[in-house]
Amino acid sequence: MMQQTYIGIDIGRSSTKLVAAWDHDGSIQRKNLIFPSAVSPAIEITDATTAQHARSDIVAVGERTFFIGKTALLQGKDEMTGGLRDDWAARPEHMALFLGSLHKLRLGGVPRVDTAILVLGLPAKHYASQHKQLAKQLSAQAPGCTVRLRPQPLGPLMRALFLDDGRENPEIDPDNERWAVIEIGQYTTDFALLEHGQVIETASDSGPGMRLAAEQLIRELQNHRGISIDLPEATEILEKKVVRHFGESINVEPLVLEAVRPLANVVAQKAEQLFGQSVRKLNGILVAGGGASLIQPHLAAQWRHARLVEDPRFAVAEGFCRFAIAYHRSQAAVNVGQGSKVA
Repeated sequence: MMQQTYIGIDIGRSSTKLVAAWDHDGSIQRKNLIFPSAVSPAIEITDATTAQHARSDIVAVGERTFFIGKTALLQGKDEMTGGLRDDWAARPEHMALFLGSLHKLRLGGVPRVDTAILVLGLPAKHYASQHKQLAKQLSAQAPGCTVRLRPQPLGPLMRALFLDDGRENPEIDPDNERWAVIEIGQYTTDFALLEHGQVIETASDSGPGMRLAAEQLIRELQNHRGISIDLPEATEILEKKVVRHFGESINVEPLVLEAVRPLANVVAQKAEQLFGQSVRKLNGILVAGGGASLIQPHLAAQWRHARLVEDPRFAVAEGFCRFAIAYHRSQAAVNVGQGSKVA
């Protein structure tokens, strides 16, 4: 079989996660990367050392040049609010993160990036209306690659269905089982339901994401501690549960837990609406995404089979990477007449 590179990309509204795998001497090598989904117009950096550090964070989209990642945060002072909109995937900032992802993987030593199989996601509620146009745009920018778009919440499901070498997971029988996914991102929480091998269309939708909790935390800190923070800082505090204030590290875990509660209620209500009576009959609910560790305990209190997936922040990118491997191997099997279950 021809050696191939497989890349799962999760361009989230707060961070971009990449999982790359490639064939090497009969085995599969892997590399994970994560960087902030910050984008700003590039400016000249006069300090030579700083300019060298920024080298991996500079990307051109058409005639425009952008900083991405940490450089955009530090030099461009990006507050990462540009991604909090429904048409974000069609904007040049999203393309900058896509092209920047490939650039970072090349610099990181991943081979054959320019001919890789790339799998990316869109929020469930936007997939039907946006995936064809986005796939066309991405393919035009990466003409040597095979680009596949999938609904975002299918990433954690693919992670469960396939092993890390692309083989089907023998512990799960998708044709005879029922699984749900709740993927909690920054801008949206995405839902998916698989019953007897079929994704249920009416259960694929999106609701509010961790931005709701971040905005609540901003209010909590102002009301209870008199501390003013912005959205990127609130997002970071939700994860670390500590705020830096005039040289002091203040533990604010009680405020974080309180800020998360309204979102947890909204997510549970949306899941109940979408999954209905199927919830009781599910083999499990896979809870993934950057906000999963904060929301899953609330869901498990209501549904004891709601479980946190391993490494939930990378679950979408990992699942898409595994799907890319499975897709490639299924195509090879079809070429030799063996058939495949991978669509």
